Amino acid sequence: MIRPIVFAAGLGTRMGASKALMDIDNLPALTVVLKTLFRAGLSSPIVVLGHDAKAIRASVDLSHCQVIVNEHPERGLSGSMRLALDAVEETVTGILTFHVDMPYVAESTIRALFQAIDKGATLAAPIHEGERGFPVFFHQQFLGQLSNSLEGDSGGRQFLRTHSDDLVLVPVDDPGCIFDIDRPSDLTAWKGVRLCATNE
Repeated sequence: MIRPIVFAAGLGTRMGASKALMDIDNLPALTVVLKTLFRAGLSSPIVVLGHDAKAIRASVDLSHCQVIVNEHPERGLSGSMRLALDAVEETVTGILTFHVDMPYVAESTIRALFQAIDKGATLAAPIHEGERGFPVFFHQQFLGQLSNSLEGDSGGRQFLRTHSDDLVLVPVDDPGCIFDIDRPSDLTAWKGVRLCATNE
């Protein structure tokens, strides 16, 4: 079993509002991310929320998720990742990390990563037009080292840099895997085909 983790605890300073509740085709961004990973066959996601947890719970169906609240999101992504890793069972194959400000990741990208994992990849990430994207897969064997490497707002970046020889980059035709939303203007900048779970 691969345990998905969705990071949604960011302060949204540049956005000026909760990124988890950004309107993506008339749905909250967190709902879009969850629908996409569910459609790809993932289940039981860990969702890390921050100070706006109450508002998010009121707007997003989290009944099929394990919710963790990061009381100190201002300390950076590493704190959210460490909390999530502490909740991951030792019996899982590994984790797949998602970010709520990247709601346009395609279901096909997740399935492409599954194929790499089935072939033995222990670290895997999509790559689109030469740029590494998300989600990123970390095998169970690396989770302890990953947790120990975390600091500030870098998340798993430093770990991936030091384990580049193990990282399998999976080519995908998905601009959504490299498109993140930081500012209100980014909401109108997306020009890709909307392939994610908003398509019913």
